[in-house]
Amino acid sequence: MLYELQDVAVCRGDRTILDIKELVITSESVYSLVGPNGAGKTTLLNVLAFLLHPDRGQLFYKGAAVKGSSKEHHRLRQRVVLVDQYPILFTGPVWKNIDFALKIRKIPAAQRKQRTNEVLERVGMQEFANAEAHTLSGGETKRIALARALAIDPEILLCDEPTANVDAENQERILDILSYCNKKQQTSLIFATHYLSQAQRLADQSIVLQNGSLAEGGNDNIFSIVQVAAPQGEMRVTLGPGLVLKMLDPPISSAYPPKRVQIDPGHVALSNTSGTANPDTVRWKGRLLKIEVEGGGVRATVDCGVRIDALLSSEQYRQESFLLGASVYVNIPLGGCVFS
Repeated sequence: MLYELQDVAVCRGDRTILDIKELVITSESVYSLVGPNGAGKTTLLNVLAFLLHPDRGQLFYKGAAVKGSSKEHHRLRQRVVLVDQYPILFTGPVWKNIDFALKIRKIPAAQRKQRTNEVLERVGMQEFANAEAHTLSGGETKRIALARALAIDPEILLCDEPTANVDAENQERILDILSYCNKKQQTSLIFATHYLSQAQRLADQSIVLQNGSLAEGGNDNIFSIVQVAAPQGEMRVTLGPGLVLKMLDPPISSAYPPKRVQIDPGHVALSNTSGTANPDTVRWKGRLLKIEVEGGGVRATVDCGVRIDALLSSEQYRQESFLLGASVYVNIPLGGCVFS
């Protein structure tokens, strides 16, 4: 567990602008943060960056409660970087903007120079090293801000609308940079976006906000996937360790394998026992995290290494007598999976 929020609220006068009853974020994962303007995305990022202390409730980081002292906040801020929607670069050459972040951390000059060159190359901006920062375009500015963040090798990278107001070429470069940070450097990544296609493309899970609260329905089971070895004529993908899905109708060519899957919550079934194996169904074991009434049925959330939502009828729920915190089996018919 990376973060846990319990009954966290942020207020502005009489108005509550963020009200999170319960939220758990795991390490080394990618989370998209989606919702309309004013939903509370930026406020939540500031809480996760330890720049804003909740007015109510408790924030946990790696299992330890975060206190309100400025000394502790300063220590925690060394592990996380927030890249704002409109990042500010200092006057002077681009390289100095990156060097400064390293210099205040007392990194020796030779190491600072090497790391600056490395991150500029990583974001494709090495030829701009001596350019005046104020002359850069919006997309170039965002790439330099990402380079500045990467230079200090953060445990967590938070980005507020990283591709907003930039051209298509810079959008692709920024998305590639974010993907590299997570996959190659194991950096935990949380980014706010208005683009659902980007959320589906990059994120392992999505956090959906409405009016400062978590929206009902959670992430609707949209996950990034990776192709794994399979017998001839089959295609299999994984959502995480031990979480393998088989495609019933794999594409003829695997040159362009699918990048994500959406599992229909209405097709997911839960049981208290493992039952009989079915070749067209996968079964994963997990822990029942949450149960809530939705419409005429029940939405259940299970942690199997990733969070899976199931929509159950009231009758199904009563028959099984599920208990919060107990182990359950998640049964996913492969026909209920859409790959893209």
